[in-house]
Amino acid sequence: MDWMKRTDAKQVWDIPVFNKIFPFLLKRRSDSLVFHSFRIDVTETVKWVRSYNAQKPEFRMRFFYVFCAALMRTFTERPELNRFIAAKRYWQRNDVSMNFIVKEDMTDESPETSNPIYFKPDMILTEYAKIMDDYINTSRTPETDNSTERLIKTLMHIPYWMIGAFVKLLGFFERLGWSMKSIRDADGLHTSVFVSNLGSIGIMGGSPHHHLYEWGTTSVFVTLGGMERKKEYDDDGKLKEIREYVEIGVTVDERITSGFYFVKSMMIFQDFIQNPDLLMQRPQLPPPPLTKKEWKRSLRKS
Repeated sequence: MDWMKRTDAKQVWDIPVFNKIFPFLLKRRSDSLVFHSFRIDVTETVKWVRSYNAQKPEFRMRFFYVFCAALMRTFTERPELNRFIAAKRYWQRNDVSMNFIVKEDMTDESPETSNPIYFKPDMILTEYAKIMDDYINTSRTPETDNSTERLIKTLMHIPYWMIGAFVKLLGFFERLGWSMKSIRDADGLHTSVFVSNLGSIGIMGGSPHHHLYEWGTTSVFVTLGGMERKKEYDDDGKLKEIREYVEIGVTVDERITSGFYFVKSMMIFQDFIQNPDLLMQRPQLPPPPLTKKEWKRSLRKS
């Protein structure tokens, strides 16, 4: 089945021999979950955001925008994070994207909006932030077109047994890479990463991990806890400064990359968060994955 092609990704051929067996031994994402948590000092990041906003820019920067931009830049520069497994094969996405839920207001009855957001790989922080700011503001207007919700409402109008059959058919098409782009765009589980800003709903003191879904192609789920302030004192017991921290939780499908690559990527991610000026520079894009011909040629040379 080497003829198999997808419209959203390219097959990755240059896979370490040891990793090639993973999709056969670990058949589902739920078999392959790895959880990672880390707590970082974001005091200087918060100062950077305040300094930026003091210049009265076009829109106000938020820490969440820096966080998401750092995540997207990491996925751009560390492309193995931007992979998924379908039909026992490794695939590299054609884009970098994310999904997060936006509530119209903080009440139980408030509707939620969830649509994929696509970015260009060479973007800088302000460009990432502008897209997210527009998306959030638009999502909080009552007339917002939520394509995910519209798709689900359409399905709920047909008999339940037909829904089951339709979902199975979509799952079959998805495994073969035949699902339509319009359906993927209405489904936030076909993005590089799903982000949950738990601090925005008042969760403090940690960042609970979230599972990955078998549906779709998302291989990474990231949660962000609420910002905590910690007072630091000198040897005489006098208040020296107040530092600010956040806790981040990551759930990843371990089949997509090695543990070493993932941990190094998280260190780079942390560096981007703590140094927003790095995100104001254009990235140096990595080379695309080898084609099948290039891969075979490299095998003959080795």
